[in-house]
Order: sequence, then C-alpha cells, then structure tokens
Amino acid sequence: MLREIDLIRILMSYHPEWEKNPEAFLELTILISSIDCRCIESGEVDFERVMGPNLDNIAKVLMSITPVQLAPYKNFADLKKNGHPTTFLSECLVDVLEKVNEGVPVKVAANGEDGQETFCLENHFRDKDSEKLFLKLWPYISPIEE
Repeated sequence: MLREIDLIRILMSYHPEWEKNPEAFLELTILISSIDCRCIESGEVDFERVMGPNLDNIAKVLMSITPVQLAPYKNFADLKKNGHPTTFLSECLVDVLEKVNEGVPVKVAANGEDGQETFCLENHFRDKDSEKLFLKLWPYISPIEE
C-alpha cells in the first residue's frame, strides 16, 4: 500500500514535465493539494479547500524551489483562473497505483528477462533532483503518516 508521502514523491519524479508545462504544473499543484487536504483518503473532494489558499501555497513553495515555466500566463493566479490542467500526471499516478494494486511484481529478475511484467516503484525515487524537490516541499505540506 502506498502512503501519501509516496504519492507526492512519485509526482515529484515527473519534474521535467511539470517544470516546463504550465498546465502540468497546475495539475501537479491540484493533486498535491488534494492529497494534503485528505481527499485521497476520504474520497470526498472539497473543491474550495483544494483550490483555495492551500493550492496557492503549494504553487508558491514549488516556484521558490525550482524554476517553473508559466508562460503564456502572467503568474500562478492567471494560470489557475485561465489554465486547463493536463491529465498526464493523473494518468501516470493511476498507472502506478494500478500496478501496485494488481500485485505486479516489483523486483526485476537477475537477468531482467524472466518473461514476466515487472515494475520497479523505486525508479520513481532514484532521481536526485526530484528527491531534492520533495525534501524542500515536505515541510510545507502535512499529509498524515502512520
């Protein structure tokens, strides 16, 4: 079972996409805000809470720790008002969750060719840049950890 911290780390691993695409960045901030607002756990979405100050704070923190391309939007407020979030990150996250829930083996055979589909969750956590981003973001969000 993946924890909320793992979901955010997975999202951070797609930084080459969301740093260069403002709509992907909008999607990222919405997903992190949803996780932070406990929408994943409860299954209920409080739209005002997800899209409110929490979203703005997450965007502000991310933009302070890494360069994010917002053009053609003037700023995050303009992106939030006029942008249309992508579904790329959501699709990637769903793919990871499906593989974990389906029990796809997570270890690669020694020779890597055992004919069985494999999935290595740790690949999402090996990128040093995404781990640095995650560590800088973590103090500003508060997912529940068991």
